[in-house]
Amino acid sequence: MISNVSKLALATGMALACPLVLAQGPSAPLDKDLKISVVDVDGGAATLFLTPEGKSLLIDTGWPPTMGGRRPRADATQNSPIISSADRISAAAAALGIKKIDYLLMTHYHVDHVGGIDSLLKELPVDTFVDHGPNREMIPENPRQAAASWPTALYPRWTAAYAGHKHLTMRVGQSLKIGSVELQFVASDGSVLPGHLSGAGESNALCAGVPQMERTGGDENVSSLGMLITFGKTRILDLGDLTWNKELELLCPVNRIGKVDVYFVTGHGMDISSSPPTAAFDPLVAIMQNGPTKGGDQAVVKTVRAFPDFEGLWQAHAYVRDPELNGDPDYIANLDQQPDKANPISIEISPAGQIKVANTRNHFSKSYTARAAQKQAVH
Repeated sequence: MISNVSKLALATGMALACPLVLAQGPSAPLDKDLKISVVDVDGGAATLFLTPEGKSLLIDTGWPPTMGGRRPRADATQNSPIISSADRISAAAAALGIKKIDYLLMTHYHVDHVGGIDSLLKELPVDTFVDHGPNREMIPENPRQAAASWPTALYPRWTAAYAGHKHLTMRVGQSLKIGSVELQFVASDGSVLPGHLSGAGESNALCAGVPQMERTGGDENVSSLGMLITFGKTRILDLGDLTWNKELELLCPVNRIGKVDVYFVTGHGMDISSSPPTAAFDPLVAIMQNGPTKGGDQAVVKTVRAFPDFEGLWQAHAYVRDPELNGDPDYIANLDQQPDKANPISIEISPAGQIKVANTRNHFSKSYTARAAQKQAVH
């Protein structure tokens, strides 16, 4: 039962100091899978979830129509159409049978995450909006982007979007339950989990000698919502664009989250994240939401491929700058030599912990078994 205080939070978007769990819908049949579409938004982020109960969650909205969707070299004519982030998300929703977004979660207010909001709302209605709170990033003295692309301009568009709707500001330690999927927030608005989750807390030897990093990519990266998503026996980690130094707070001297099964590589694979101690997350499979020339930095790719129990890195795009890092093309949804088809990466996860990842470009797929399911099989 939700308390009167929690009901007030639901109505007003007020954040609570205590953990908050929102139940949505009846329990699902035990044989239904969680479906995830990792939408290709060319180096932005947009990830769509469909729970067994038929509830939808979208994390981030990609770029505005005038950005992203860059044409690869093989299709670089001025008359070539650019498929907007909103169109790509709408197509992914249609493929999953989704007609509205029940929860739209914005990790932070950078243009490659929140930029698609206005266009998306023209295509899909949204019930509940979720965020980390107010924008924390001001325009610097010598900006490299146009003023319209900075969080100071984008955040008001976000607040206008949720006006008149349910709005939740989530804090560290709170949870959001959407059917049989639970999101536990481990980072929000510059704070990280103060203690460790159940089953976590192991010392992390990889912390020794790792320095702080001066570069952050902006205060909104520092403020990113980060969450552990649990479905059945599977643990999924998405930290948005959380920065190197915040990773160290989560992982040093102990790993406060524990090991995970599926890992959305933080910050598109840029080297302002993915510090060496992230190896303690030790995912079985990683998803990198990179673009042709954004993300997939050498140091990050090498860090990810060296995770102890690692079984596969799936990329939204081939790496143009360092093609020698690409590896098996079956794990790459969009190749540089082909026109931009915006192929998503598809993931299906059973309650029992079977994880199937598929490349929609060529229908290649591979299956993995979550750690909890492996342990159960042994016993």
